[in-house]
Amino acid sequence: MLNKYLKKVLLTTVALFWASCDDSTSVNYSAPTSNSDGAVPSSSSEVPASSSAAESSSNEVAQSSSDMVGSSSDVVGSSSDAASSSSSIDPNGMPSDTLYGVSVTEKTCQPGDSVVSYYPPAYSADILKMNAKQQADIEIVELIDSIVDPRPKAERAEAPLDSINWSNFPRCLKKMKDSLENFVALYGAPVAVTVEEVCSDGTKQLTEGYKKYQKMMEEWEANKPALDEEINKIIEDRFKELEEQLKQCRESAASNEL
Repeated sequence: MLNKYLKKVLLTTVALFWASCDDSTSVNYSAPTSNSDGAVPSSSSEVPASSSAAESSSNEVAQSSSDMVGSSSDVVGSSSDAASSSSSIDPNGMPSDTLYGVSVTEKTCQPGDSVVSYYPPAYSADILKMNAKQQADIEIVELIDSIVDPRPKAERAEAPLDSINWSNFPRCLKKMKDSLENFVALYGAPVAVTVEEVCSDGTKQLTEGYKKYQKMMEEWEANKPALDEEINKIIEDRFKELEEQLKQCRESAASNEL
């Protein structure tokens, strides 16, 4: 009976022992808690070591980033030095730029020796029309001169009369001659245009002024036939007008004599 009781006690003790062993080796996935004496389990004590390792790694990353920033600054400084040294002056005194180690000299051009000249009033339609009226006036004046001095035109030009006794002629004749002899004189100097520019690279090119001159001449030649026809019509109409006035003047003087 006693032996049977001791066996039960022994079995119970062994069962409690194994139960306590299973509890101590089981994994606790809950948050770590302190023991009754306030100590933290051993698994929690390993966390600070990991934190120290992470902090060390972070410091290494920060140091690497700092090195990269310093390297970038060196690159920027190097680029600035390269840019400042890219502009220079070539041996001829011309500004130049260095690109990929090749010196590129700026192209400059100077006026050449070839020049063309023209007289602007000769290419003005308005001035030519005004000249056409004056041409008709000159022809009427010559006609009046032939009435006052019947000599041939060549003789009158070589030996003009010192004075004319206008009392022998109608007053309207002298008045008409005086009004027509107020010719408008045109003054002005020819305009010189440089044809070409000689450039530093050995090439030649037309100047902008000469290009404008060429365009003006092309337009002038294209419009000249119509302008000539208009001018001839102006001379013809003006001459007929003055000729009619001269005729009326002489007829009036003849009627007064009667």
